[in-house]
Amino acid sequence: MAAHDFNAIALPVARFSDLDIESMLPKGVGVRDCLVYENIGPQEIWMVFKTPDTDALNSLPEALFNTAERYAARPAQWYRHNGEYLPVTYDQMARRIRQLACGLMQAGFKHGDHIGILMENRPEWAIIDFAILSIGAVTVPLYCSYRPQDMAYVLNDSGTKAVFVSGGKLQRDLIIAAQQCSHIKHIYSVDEAGDGKLVENMSHLEAVELDEKRLNKHLSRLKRDQLATLVYTSGTTANPKGVMLSHGNILTNLKTVPAVITLLPDDRMLSFLPLAHALERTAGHFLPYAFGISVAFAERPDTVAKNMAEARPTIMISVPRMLEVMRSRILAQVAKQSGLKQKLFHTYFKLAGTDKPGPVSDLTLKLLDKLVGEKIRARFGGRMRVMVSGGAPLSSEVAVFFETLKLPVLEGYGLTESAPLLAANPMHDRRIGSVGLVGKDIEIRIAEDGEIIARGGNIMQGYWHNRKATKEALIDGWLHTGDIGAFDNDGYLRITDRKKDIIVNSGGENIAPQRIEGLLVNDEMIDQAVVFGDQKPYLVALIVPNREACTLWAHAKGLPVTDWDHLCDSEILKKHLQTMINQLLHPLNPFDQVRRIHLLHQGFTIESGQLTPTMKIKRRKVYEKYHGTIESLYS
Repeated sequence: MAAHDFNAIALPVARFSDLDIESMLPKGVGVRDCLVYENIGPQEIWMVFKTPDTDALNSLPEALFNTAERYAARPAQWYRHNGEYLPVTYDQMARRIRQLACGLMQAGFKHGDHIGILMENRPEWAIIDFAILSIGAVTVPLYCSYRPQDMAYVLNDSGTKAVFVSGGKLQRDLIIAAQQCSHIKHIYSVDEAGDGKLVENMSHLEAVELDEKRLNKHLSRLKRDQLATLVYTSGTTANPKGVMLSHGNILTNLKTVPAVITLLPDDRMLSFLPLAHALERTAGHFLPYAFGISVAFAERPDTVAKNMAEARPTIMISVPRMLEVMRSRILAQVAKQSGLKQKLFHTYFKLAGTDKPGPVSDLTLKLLDKLVGEKIRARFGGRMRVMVSGGAPLSSEVAVFFETLKLPVLEGYGLTESAPLLAANPMHDRRIGSVGLVGKDIEIRIAEDGEIIARGGNIMQGYWHNRKATKEALIDGWLHTGDIGAFDNDGYLRITDRKKDIIVNSGGENIAPQRIEGLLVNDEMIDQAVVFGDQKPYLVALIVPNREACTLWAHAKGLPVTDWDHLCDSEILKKHLQTMINQLLHPLNPFDQVRRIHLLHQGFTIESGQLTPTMKIKRRKVYEKYHGTIESLYS
């Protein structure tokens, strides 16, 4: 039984021999919470904490209520109030879930009903989700970035009967969408009063008498194969599809966690990715409440940097785009420093990236870590142990950057259709450039054409009311991911491309655009890049330059920069970026070179419809908007 397979903490043998176990345990943990004391070596032992047996659980609410029973006084959530983060205990959270669940039953909702959630990440999101699941109903999460027509599509497709909403603009947009959805009978607002018609305040549901007996009857009926949620795909190429995930699908995913990362009782996650997305929902929502750690909620995506410093998380779920932005901002700030500070930074990175610095260099590295590394880590709250990246490929350069800063990034891989985890890098043996080892109770094979296919207890039941798409995705029980990959000699999975995104040029060469785009956005002067060239003689790219880095470059060159639009339109910046791109791509094949580029003044956004809610570029949408510009690069 390896210590890294469990929640554990190292304790010195000398103190263990005194048998004063209680004093050595973290706050809120007793000896009854410990599975075994395991001797690792002559200098220390490991105190191994119990983790939930997910095979013995029938439902997601059962996992949470078990945690609340064991750790009633432990913080479950942290919310920001008057500039500081305040805790909500597991007991308080569980009581409110039960109260709301009874309110839903009293309002006439029953087993199998579909109920939506449209709100920012906040404590109520979790309360509502678990209350819905507790009565055997099905949660339908909606992205806050949805337009009214997007909301109407999902609500109509899913047959949702009621929606919980925070208020404000989201509520106004939802009311517009509801006019196209005849089956929507109720909108429950968290922040605003009702209108006496369709909308009422959520507090009305929580004011009913608690009926524990009736609720427990509902909870006892929950089974692993029961539908828990419809998670709609982000729709990069077509209308979103409702992925049917059962309680068992998600519980299977949680089995992998103890083997991947050691979770400690005082761990705290920062939640900022949309809870409508399967990655955040499983890893930043169901996981912490099942394992007894806490979740702090960021105010908004644009306040994550500030909230990290305030909430001081130890674990954070992120996506490559967010990590790329963080890296770019750090490098841009370094570029503004004095020559001495820049030299210290680059020396620190050089030494920290060396496997065996040597005695003198090691002392220098420790000093530089105090001067450079600790200050940067303080911006992440000063306690960050690990950041988990998923949703899209993470470039090795970005991973190495944060690894060097002692902010390790665990890259994983999965799809909404797999709840979402398929593979993940273990903390104790992470391999940059790979997406890790196959998760527990999951099988992965590489098909003859290189496609990754998977099966296991985490694979979806299918797409809601879409047999055709289900048959295309699930063949003989195997989920066809659409991703191309391979295993290395140690069993680590590497993703090499998207099956459907391959460009075939006029010479018949197969080109992987994501690989090229990943190399381009690694440079601090490029924010976003989209490569085109299907059935064309060479590749071209739309480039969104990094405003801060390019402006600094222009000033350093003594260019008469008047405004951003003028700089983007200038031939000198375009020529510089083209030269830089030529150098970046020089090691690749001749047909992988980007021969011509066009600079865009503004980046691709969710609001423009060119990014999915998880910040993946919708290649087709971009092509439709810039078709003329792209074609002009071939004239």
